[in-house]
Amino acid sequence: MTAGLIGNILKVSMKKSFKIFSFALILLFLAGCFSTKPHSVLDKSLTGEPLNPYSGPKVKITVNDFELKTSGIYAQVGLALKEYFISILNDTKRFIIVSPQEADLAVSVEVIEFIPESSGGKSGLAGGGSSASSFMGGLLGEPLNKANMQLRLRIIDRATSSIISSRDIQSQAVENPGNKKIMTPHDKIFKTGLSEYVGTPMSKVIYDCLIEAGRFIAQSVPLSYYKN
Repeated sequence: MTAGLIGNILKVSMKKSFKIFSFALILLFLAGCFSTKPHSVLDKSLTGEPLNPYSGPKVKITVNDFELKTSGIYAQVGLALKEYFISILNDTKRFIIVSPQEADLAVSVEVIEFIPESSGGKSGLAGGGSSASSFMGGLLGEPLNKANMQLRLRIIDRATSSIISSRDIQSQAVENPGNKKIMTPHDKIFKTGLSEYVGTPMSKVIYDCLIEAGRFIAQSVPLSYYKN
């Protein structure tokens, strides 16, 4: 076998090896793109099951005033959201809500997004916010009412100010053109401070976000904070 033939065989072999290596790198890159991190990825669909009934030691916590980091939400709504969140935490039977001076843990909540109503495309032909619906404008279908909310939660040790756990939670809801009435939870808060959102997609968004927030707090507090 001549030196030239051996060289050609080696070149072909190296090209094949390089292609296989490149393909493997692409697969690893794609796997990284589609991986999720438990406390950084946003929850687009909140489908968690309710917490199990509980009877036992409780945690002394305080809930800070909601920090409103976006426009379109008033201070009164922020207070109503806090009140609703506290009622959800009380319903878990795991917490005693106390003043900051008495608490072992503090819960901080930032409202990053609060969009009760936005244009979500058109129903019917070329609907759903596609490029076709944008091109056709308002000629086809009826506008879809879309609501969105994003919260950023932190559980903080009161003694050390260290963050025990944190998470972003987001929920979206779109009005059904065939049935514009959205079922609203029969909670007292929706009849008072949040009454303007009753029957709208925003009521479902608020409910989903705060229920998931309560679930996150209940599941993330270390056992060492539970006391008789």
